[in-house]
Formats: sequence, structure tokens, C-alpha cells
Amino acid sequence: TGRFYVEVLDEDGQAIPGFSAADAVRYDNVNELRLRPAWGDNSDVAQLRGSNVRLKFYLHNARLYSFQMLKE
Repeated sequence: TGRFYVEVLDEDGQAIPGFSAADAVRYDNVNELRLRPAWGDNSDVAQLRGSNVRLKFYLHNARLYSFQMLKE
């Protein structure tokens, strides 16, 4: 089965506390059009607004079609 999770990094490539790969919720065998990643109980990246971040996608036997970050 496929596996997917996301890590949020700062502009220097370091994991942001609370948004690291270790904190990321792993999704197995998912086929979602609008999947909202989460880290522990947190799925709100609004606290990172105004910061330059990098997203690191971890995919195992999976494909990522596209991604989008929305202002809410």
C-alpha cells in the first residue's frame, strides 16, 4: 500500500518544531482530492504565515498529483 506524509522545513532546510517528519501523520492507502496534512493534532499552518517554508513530501508507493496552500 502507498504511504504519504509531509514535513515543513524553514528556509535553511531545518524541520520546524511541531511540523517535522516525526510529528507528521502518516496516511496509508489514501485517494483524496483535498487531503489536509496534519502533524500530531495540528493541521493549522496559519502560524507559519509570513515565513518562508519548504515542504518535503515523503511518498512510498504513492504519487502526488499536485498541491496547493490556500490563504484562509
